[in-house]
Amino acid sequence: MRIVYGKHFKYVATRMAEYEVLEKYIINIHSYVYTSCTPVIAYAITESEAKLLNDINKEHYGNGKEFHLLAGKDYIVGLEHLHNFYLIDLCYKKLERNNNSGFEDICFFIRIDSNAHSCVPYYTQNGQKYLALFYFEGDTENLMQRAVQLENWDLDYLKFCWKIQGVKAKFFAIDSYSVVGFDDIKNLYPP
Repeated sequence: MRIVYGKHFKYVATRMAEYEVLEKYIINIHSYVYTSCTPVIAYAITESEAKLLNDINKEHYGNGKEFHLLAGKDYIVGLEHLHNFYLIDLCYKKLERNNNSGFEDICFFIRIDSNAHSCVPYYTQNGQKYLALFYFEGDTENLMQRAVQLENWDLDYLKFCWKIQGVKAKFFAIDSYSVVGFDDIKNLYPP
């Protein structure tokens, strides 16, 4: 895949990213899931940038694949965002499998008690599982003092789980959210 080097950042044409990297996910995961869970900012390219990208792709793109020429209506995204699309791979694998053995979980669901309906999404950061505070009732003031903020891609993993679980849309319009460690939850709500 061709990368455009900007002054401070590296960029990739979105159509190339979709074709080379995201194609299997786009076919199998509804676009609503990955467009509403990911903070990717796309920039429109100019006609001259499209011409340059087309020249580069004509010269270097191959492998017998068909390539549609880019135009000024196309977009580029930061390469670091494409790397972060590991989220989409994780989502795809989670939805594809019933068995998660051997699969390291960055996020998923944890059962809080014996009730089958008490599954709460978590996100793992530095080996610690974090859960959103809105799942817990009662005196959570102590938890607020120990809460950490999740934002950007870290929060997006949790948003993916919320989307699977059917959490209300108002929770998706946030840029950061307070979460608390699972160990703190266990201490507050002993068995």
